[in-house]
Amino acid sequence: MWVIRANRLRLWEGVWQTAPHRSLLVPVAMQPSEREGSPVDGEGTRQPWRSCRRLRTAWPLIAMAGVIAACGTSARTLPTSRPTSSPTPSVTASPTPDVSDAAVIAAYDAYWSAVNQADAASSGTGAWNTPALSVTMVNPLLQQWQNELMQEEAQGIMVTGTFTAEHPVVASNTGTTATVSDCVWDTTVEYYKASNGSTSEVVPNQPGGTQPGGDSVQVAFTLVSEKWLASSDPTVEYKTCTP
Repeated sequence: MWVIRANRLRLWEGVWQTAPHRSLLVPVAMQPSEREGSPVDGEGTRQPWRSCRRLRTAWPLIAMAGVIAACGTSARTLPTSRPTSSPTPSVTASPTPDVSDAAVIAAYDAYWSAVNQADAASSGTGAWNTPALSVTMVNPLLQQWQNELMQEEAQGIMVTGTFTAEHPVVASNTGTTATVSDCVWDTTVEYYKASNGSTSEVVPNQPGGTQPGGDSVQVAFTLVSEKWLASSDPTVEYKTCTP
């Protein structure tokens, strides 16, 4: 390779050395018999520029052939994909139900609020379908209240007044069932609905009479889907306690 680089330098400079020096720059592989076609100068000395040109022209071809040979013999390695791991889904723990006495008392207050809403709606129609009933009660108590309200509507009876919880106490709590005792202040009165401009009449012989008073009650609750719901017909003793 150094011979080719030296010849290139000489061509760029345009200066040629004497014949003895030029003969040193001719590649060893090129014998005089191989340079028969090179031009002869005035002194009868053959000039090596054609041999240099052939070497300069052949060098890129040799290099390219080496690259092609290398490409032909090297094995092509396909990229391998790394297996991706799927993220582990997080598991959300179910909330722990509140089985405390405070939760039971809250359900008890909600129960009487639903009863008062249904009684207030009894002056119209559809009181039995008051949404708060199904939110605070479960069968058989829910069905009992709905049946009673439907019967009152069929008979033209409405209810005025309210029930007010005074001092509720959790009498028992197993974690799935509970019982609440209380003296409820009862001001409810049943009336026949007025029709054709007539005056509403009090329903006779109604439980507890028509005077306000304290009712001794016990209401049972059941834990359903992590929520306390009134579940059975309350035990009621009308006008027997003082709040």
